[in-house]
Amino acid sequence: MARQSNIDTTRQEFLKESYRKENTLRNKWFREHFGSDSLPSGIAGSDHSASPVPESKVGNRGKPTFIKIKPAPATPTRRPSPPPKATEPVKEVGPEMRAASPDTKKMIYTGLSSEGNGRVAYLVKRKNKAPEEKFEYPLTSALEVGWNIKEIAKTAEIKEVHYGKSRIVRDTFFAESGVM
Repeated sequence: MARQSNIDTTRQEFLKESYRKENTLRNKWFREHFGSDSLPSGIAGSDHSASPVPESKVGNRGKPTFIKIKPAPATPTRRPSPPPKATEPVKEVGPEMRAASPDTKKMIYTGLSSEGNGRVAYLVKRKNKAPEEKFEYPLTSALEVGWNIKEIAKTAEIKEVHYGKSRIVRDTFFAESGVM
C-alpha cells in the first residue's frame, strides 16, 4: 500500500506563496533597520530571495567588534582540612514506645491467632493501653490533643455519653438566650 501524502499542487502553491511573503517581510524589515546601502549586491531588487545576512554594519554602528575574554584564574590548591574537634558524645534517644511487660510478650508465643490467642491477644492487649502508658511523650500533634485526658476529665464537668448522643454542640456553640 502506498503512503498517502497530504500535499497536492494547490497546497504546494500555497506554501510557495507563504514562503515568498515571509521573505519579502524579512527583506523589508532588514532594509528599514539596516538601510538599503548595506544590502549585499543582488538582493536589493528581488523580493523573494533568501534573507540577507549583513557582513558589516554601517553608519554610526561601525564594524562588529570581538569580545576579549580574560582567562579564568588558576584554581587554588586545596589546603588540608583541620583535624575534627573533640565533641561531646551524642545522647542516644531511647525507643519512643515503651517495651511491653514480660507477661505481655509471652502472650505472642502461646496459642493460635486464629483462636484469638498468640499474636492477636498480644495486639489487643497493647491496643487497650492508653497512649500515656505506651509512650514516653506525645509523638504527634494528635496525641498532644488527648494527652492525659483522664486527668483533665476528672476536673471538667464531662458526663458519659450514652448511645453516641451528647449536648456538646448545644452547650458550647449556641449562645444562651434562656429559650431552651
